Amino acid sequence: MSIRYKLASAALRAAGTKKLFALPEEELLEKVRGMNRRRQFQMPKDHKAVYGDRLILGQYHCLTIQLGQKRTKKAILYLFGGGMIVGPDQGDIKTARDFAVRSGSDCWFPYYPLCTDHCITETYEMVLQCYREMAECYGAEHISLVGFSSGGALAVGLPLHLNALNRPTGMPRQVIAVSPGSIPSSQKERAEMQALNSRDVMVDAAFMETDRKIMTKGQPVPVYMLSGPKGDFTGLPPVHFYYGGDEVLSVVAESFADACKAANVPYTMTIAPGMCHCYAMVEWFPEGRQAREEIIGLLR
Repeated sequence: MSIRYKLASAALRAAGTKKLFALPEEELLEKVRGMNRRRQFQMPKDHKAVYGDRLILGQYHCLTIQLGQKRTKKAILYLFGGGMIVGPDQGDIKTARDFAVRSGSDCWFPYYPLCTDHCITETYEMVLQCYREMAECYGAEHISLVGFSSGGALAVGLPLHLNALNRPTGMPRQVIAVSPGSIPSSQKERAEMQALNSRDVMVDAAFMETDRKIMTKGQPVPVYMLSGPKGDFTGLPPVHFYYGGDEVLSVVAESFADACKAANVPYTMTIAPGMCHCYAMVEWFPEGRQAREEIIGLLR
């Protein structure tokens, strides 16, 4: 474990993110709504790409990032993280643009409806429509789904959703899911998350059950939208998973691997010893930089 990672880990623990996600539902939602007021959609002002604003379902923004005036052959559907309740910041935009530029791909960045005020079914409806429109532009087989945390759950969940709907659109080229969230589906997973809780510097195990209530809003929800391994993995494209070994969500890595094996889905599973949630998003320490380089290599 590098010195830089140790410094970053200490800073993350001190930042209080874990305490935020351990709050009771109403207090948590009040705080993140305040945060989200500063995270509204805005067009980037730099000239590092050709940006556009595409409205999905007539109301939701999708930032399009093109490398030039003409579309590239392949593209990335980038799904930000935040527990389905926190909106993206400029760091997310920078990461998406970096992936696009370094892999030679255009990128779509949907501002999907958050579960602060929407059921998870509405989130899936928007992301599916975004993907369908993207497939019309690039062809589904040229699209890589990339997601971090809750965005990772959506990246895995979108092909499961396609299967549930009898595939109204073709499967994507691949799925790259970094620390994909999943509500524990057994007492064993809950106990294992609790055992890891003291080592996780970002996500509290208690958030899993809080998030279930937040995402469902008391409505019936397909199980795969909450617990990805419970979905139908038949015919999925290659899936590449990245987890930090010290994050509570790494507990569900085994269930995802089992689901892929049962459906003969090609997959890779990286569980980096001692690493935190979404470590692959950070280039400042060498472990994160190595994982990020691997991801860009997959996108090329």
